[in-house]
Amino acid sequence: MNKYEKWYKNITDSAKHRITENYTEKHHILPKSIGGSDSVTNLVYLTAREHFICHWLLTKIYTEGEAHWKMINAFRMMRAENPKQKRYATKITARVYSNLKEEYSVLQSERYKGTGNGFYGKKHSEEVKNRISEANKGDKNASKRPETKKKIAESKIGKKRDPFDNTWRLNLSKASSGENNGMYGKSHSDETKQKQRERAIDRKQSNETIQKKADAIRGMKREKKLCPHCEKLVAVNGYARWHGDNCKSKDK
Repeated sequence: MNKYEKWYKNITDSAKHRITENYTEKHHILPKSIGGSDSVTNLVYLTAREHFICHWLLTKIYTEGEAHWKMINAFRMMRAENPKQKRYATKITARVYSNLKEEYSVLQSERYKGTGNGFYGKKHSEEVKNRISEANKGDKNASKRPETKKKIAESKIGKKRDPFDNTWRLNLSKASSGENNGMYGKSHSDETKQKQRERAIDRKQSNETIQKKADAIRGMKREKKLCPHCEKLVAVNGYARWHGDNCKSKDK
């Protein structure tokens, strides 16, 4: 029995003989995903923090094959949002959870690539492609519905990104560069290039798109406003973000 198994046994054994009125969560001592039952002898009630730690310990106890993947997946789900569970205030999550999430991503990629992918060597029929296309048009596309757009807008109210912090740009670039880019080391076939060329010929923008671009250009020529802190005359559409109360010269 290694140290992780000892820690795990200490937590679950202590909880078996404990009576508490505090918040608890049901836990299978031997996980159901690897053969554990719902019998009373295999169940224990843990505090949210204990439950979280036990799932972390299980990733250390089962370190090979399918069982390891299942333990990491179960631990990953400990952070799934659920208003009925109160584990979110635990302080164990930062580094440990990040490392396990990265390992899960690698295992998940290996698990479903090549022949492990249900669509390996297959293609959608034209009928299926048409159904997918129709399902994503207009109001059928959830992301384009007014109520969805409203929710997204409301979720961003009061949130501001530091205008001088470019970390998010670097992360975005890194996520799609080099080997992370799906086209890394590949090139389109002559047939694909010809299809792209044919689609581009005589392609015209709709009047609506043309109007939007024209409105955007006009917006760039809006009236200017004087910033009282840096005394610069700036376009009103950029004033609120870079000047006024957000001006870097404000406290100088």
